[in-house]
Amino acid sequence: MGPLLESTLDDHLRERLRRDGYVYLPGLRTDEETGPLLADLRRVLADAGWLADPVEWRVAAEAGLTANSFWTVYPAVQALESLHRFAHGTRVRQVARAILGGEVFCHPAKVARLTPPTTVDRAYSTDAHQDFVKLHVEPDVLTVWTALTPCSPDRQGLRVLAGSHRRGFLAVEPELGRSLPVYLPVAADDPRWLTADFAVGDVVVFHSLTVHGGGPNRTSELRLSTDVRYQRRDAPMRPEHAQPHGWPETPGWESLTAGWRDRSWVTAPPDVVLRPMPVGVSYAEYLAELSVPRSRLLGR
Repeated sequence: MGPLLESTLDDHLRERLRRDGYVYLPGLRTDEETGPLLADLRRVLADAGWLADPVEWRVAAEAGLTANSFWTVYPAVQALESLHRFAHGTRVRQVARAILGGEVFCHPAKVARLTPPTTVDRAYSTDAHQDFVKLHVEPDVLTVWTALTPCSPDRQGLRVLAGSHRRGFLAVEPELGRSLPVYLPVAADDPRWLTADFAVGDVVVFHSLTVHGGGPNRTSELRLSTDVRYQRRDAPMRPEHAQPHGWPETPGWESLTAGWRDRSWVTAPPDVVLRPMPVGVSYAEYLAELSVPRSRLLGR
């Protein structure tokens, strides 16, 4: 596995993303930005009994985390105003505009990744996939991944396949899909994978067609990160991305935002066109016929 190429705000980020499918921006988010969110996450996870010590991210043995444990705490995480405010950082928006051009907005749905220790039979925490498999109607959507805990060979974070965005939309492997057929048959030990020992606040921005995944967590601690998505205002969006991540298992905005100071963090611009899924077609059938609209960013 190789290292990600580091970039700065002074680099030609649009050209670099067009070439590689990603840009890696170490230290883009400051401690002042990450601190309030981390404090809120620590409180919520400690209250849920996930942490052995409220000062650490070490998983409590008695928590007995399973696949179902996620939904016992995720609504409380999604109700954190700090999570959604964090997605609207000034420099994050600056990067999105530099790459996409024009006016951009952040999807109301924000992903908080709470990655517990990975079981020995799992080579990934999140299998290889392209985000377009969920986005469908607009290819030029940027995912902004931010590390909220340090990553290392034992507690791996995001990994990407550089240049994979140029191969278009790839056929998924249904047997890897679990609830939905969204994953790709890429070996975890494929030497093309690129990653880094991320520090808190490091950011990777990648295109919706870039193949990526999450490495395993072989420690006794949680690995935390966020995924948020930016696109141009004049491009369409699936209506579900205007809802909370995990909806309807996650409650709607009316419930989640009770007591917030500002709901603009989760409000899409009124002029954004919402284009729903076709009715009466299974997800697998839809993906089999799905084609990628022309990308203004990639020029094809």
